[in-house]
Amino acid sequence: MAVQEGEEYVYRISTAEEWEALQRTGSSFGGELDKTTGCFHLSKLHQVQSTLHNFFLNSNRDLYLLQIDSKKVLPPQ
Repeated sequence: MAVQEGEEYVYRISTAEEWEALQRTGSSFGGELDKTTGCFHLSKLHQVQSTLHNFFLNSNRDLYLLQIDSKKVLPPQ
């Protein structure tokens, strides 16, 4: 997902385990999907609900919605 000018925030749906690791280390390599695809998945606000439906519908895990300043996201190299 490319961050476009004017978008102040992007969003990340994280599991409790990912959130705890982020709090502990200050960084995250994402979940299993991110690691297997080599891509850290983010959503625009209007995509969050469909992302929850498509990837977390039957999850019984605690989930966190992280709001990320889009200016701090580096473009793909």
